[in-house]
Amino acid sequence: MTIIGRGAVKDTYNLLADGITKLIRTLAALSDTEAENWAQENGFERYFRSSIKATEEVDWSDDQASKQFLAGIVNDADHLLEIARSKRNSNH
Repeated sequence: MTIIGRGAVKDTYNLLADGITKLIRTLAALSDTEAENWAQENGFERYFRSSIKATEEVDWSDDQASKQFLAGIVNDADHLLEIARSKRNSNH
């Protein structure tokens, strides 16, 4: 079997960042706000840069540093999900 071309494969960091960005866009729309503005007002502006990995200074050769970076993204996702839950509960 021959495979022509290469498929782009995103890693965990960028996949999480994509999900975070989608939820930010949804929450911003519910607030009738531009997504980038909503992100900045709520401390999520780093997700509207070119790439979460490319714009952060992480020593990728240091296992602890990369784990800490991933933990920060997961914490952001948890915080964002809490905002979404709160928004959902206030609408019911």
